[in-house]
Amino acid sequence: MIDLHCHRECSLADDFMKEAALAAGKVSLGHGNPTTQAVNRRQLEHIKPKMDVLEVRLEDMDAMGVDVQAVAVAVYQYYYWADAETGAKVSRMMNEEFVEATSRYGERFLPLGTVPLQDTEAAVQELRYLAGELGMKGIEIGTHVEGEEISAQRLEPFWAEVERLGLVVVVHTQGTTHPQRLQTHNFVNIIGHAYEATVATAHLIFSGVMERHPDLKVVVVHGGGYLPAYAGRIDHGWRAREDVREDVRDLPGNYLRKFFFDTMVFEPDQLRFLVDKYGADHVVLGTDYPYDMGDEDPLALLAATPGLSQDQVDLIAGGNAARLLGLS
Repeated sequence: MIDLHCHRECSLADDFMKEAALAAGKVSLGHGNPTTQAVNRRQLEHIKPKMDVLEVRLEDMDAMGVDVQAVAVAVYQYYYWADAETGAKVSRMMNEEFVEATSRYGERFLPLGTVPLQDTEAAVQELRYLAGELGMKGIEIGTHVEGEEISAQRLEPFWAEVERLGLVVVVHTQGTTHPQRLQTHNFVNIIGHAYEATVATAHLIFSGVMERHPDLKVVVVHGGGYLPAYAGRIDHGWRAREDVREDVRDLPGNYLRKFFFDTMVFEPDQLRFLVDKYGADHVVLGTDYPYDMGDEDPLALLAATPGLSQDQVDLIAGGNAARLLGLS
């Protein structure tokens, strides 16, 4: 099995950015009431060894039945808030550290890169470096750049270079841009993440990014958020209103079918829906390791999903990820 949705912290980058984060007021346990913040503290203590120590991670992978992790930075290490020069430096630092650290463990890890999206040229340069010099097969990015959409016109050269290099892009949410109504019950996570994935995916469709770059390989985690389950509404809007059709030549749902969605939906019937609606060849395994909102037994979810053939299971468990990442 290949896990295409998991995280690792780069302690080297954390130390490097600590002073800048303090100055920018970016050191936080996230939004939420005191109970949520206390739970976050306990979770961070629990997952710290899993984030840092690859030997601990390997034991967990073996227990879960995961052969390979395509491991990406933790979302709080995107550092999009930093100035362009600092963002470029820390992205280079993390990419090199990820490759060096994971290379000690043979075929078990495939590191995904990160780029400083706050500066388009720096992001393009880092794409070329991580693909050409480090041999990385993909990257992870957030759903927005400090509130700016990842479909922004200034990022067009970034998407063009991603397509040219054939890299996989894993789009991962980072909290929510509208936290004021999501303060309690960890809503920032359980609702906010899926909402942000929905909005980012819609912008990639309606801004024309998916039209202009048909060969993009974009994976949206958390099952793609809410949009895949309610795609009929965007198609109806496209038919009903000319303002919805601006920059969108085809039905929005047809562009949505170009994306890949991970298995982080928790319920067998929801996974079955994704397979039926978008095809087993567009669903990839994801666990969100090592977080408490993750899936510690992904094989059980596949086994419990009704009607999956062995061929479909093989595609979801690793075949699709291997194809996207260019693995044998």
